[in-house]
This record gives sequence, structure tokens and C-alpha cells, in this order.
Amino acid sequence: MTRMILLLGPTIMIFFGLQVMGSVPLTFLLFYGWLSAVPFGEMLLVKRQKWPETLQHFGLVIKRKNVYHGIYLGIFCFFAIVLSGYFLQSCFFDKANLQNLLVKWHFSGNLLPWLVLTIMFVNPFLEEIYWRGYLFTKLEGKLGKRGIMFLTSLFYSLYHFLSVIPLFNWPYHIFVIIPVFFAGIVWAYMRIKSNSLIGSIACHILADSGIMAVYALFLR
Repeated sequence: MTRMILLLGPTIMIFFGLQVMGSVPLTFLLFYGWLSAVPFGEMLLVKRQKWPETLQHFGLVIKRKNVYHGIYLGIFCFFAIVLSGYFLQSCFFDKANLQNLLVKWHFSGNLLPWLVLTIMFVNPFLEEIYWRGYLFTKLEGKLGKRGIMFLTSLFYSLYHFLSVIPLFNWPYHIFVIIPVFFAGIVWAYMRIKSNSLIGSIACHILADSGIMAVYALFLR
């Protein structure tokens, strides 16, 4: 039951903040609050580990080859996302409805630059720490490596699917979520091979930057 709560917790935060309350700032507060409070609360307050031990436990150690792989793959992801947005925007989005929805969700105004920076830089760190760091260690010994890769990627994709349903035209939100799942698999594989999250974080930053580039170039 505890493991299921940990797997579903981020999705519940997204559902309540976005679908129920209809506010991106509130969603960020709930979602990133969960992603940071749960793993760091357990390690620092419950297990009484120190910061260096906690960061190493989550895989925040630099491995040069892992970092290079993350950057190269991230550059590919960035351009793949931007080019997909350029060529497929008319299929993926109803621009007017999407703009109205983002305003309704308060993804606009004076908070917009901070929200964008949060998606680009805070989100990759906390998502990777939670899914490929904290939950990996929680599930080790209970599932094999492949099982952990699949399960964490599946639940990682779940709240992304919840988020994109209102944003994309039917049925493209279904197709959009497939790369999210496989990104989770790839980042999990990188973490297993190197025992480091840094490459996955670097790749994740570039991928999220590609999403924000699509927003800035084609949807504003």
C-alpha cells in the first residue's frame, strides 16, 4: 500500500491542482512539494542521513560518460521536439483554445517567466530524483531492474497523460504520451548503467527546454 501511494502521489497532486482547482501555480506547489518533501523528508528526517549521503544515495554523482550521453541525447530530443512542434502544430493543437486554457490555468502574466524556468530547471531535477533516484532504491530487492524501469516509467507517464488530455487534439495526446514513457525507460536505463542521475537530468533539462521552445515559438 505504501509503495502504491508513492507511485500514485504525484498523479494525485496533478489531478487536484490542475483538473480540480485549474491552477498551474497551485499544481506546481503541490506537485513539486510532494517530489521534494517525500524523498528528502524520509532520508534527512526519518533516516537521519546527512546531505552528502542523501545526494549520493539518490545518484547525484558525476560520471563523465553518463553526462556526455545525457547531453548528446538531450540535444537530439530538443530538436526532435521543436521540429515536431513546427511541422505538426496544426494537428496537435487548437491554438486559440489552448491559449485560453493556459490563461484559465494562470499560466500567464507576471508568474509566467518563473513557471517556465521551473519547468526547464526545477522539474528535471525533482522528477529524476523522485522516479529514478528515490523510488529506484525503494523498489530494489522487490523487483528486478526491468520491472523497476517499467513500473517507474508507467507511473511517470500517468500524470503526464493527465496533463496533456486538455492540451492536445484527439487522438494526438495518446501519441504524445508514448515518447514520455520511452524517455522514462531510457533515463532509467542510463541510471542503472552508470549509477548516476546527472546524465538523465541533463537530457531531461534539454527535453523540457524543447517543450518550452515549442510554446514560445508556435503557441504564444
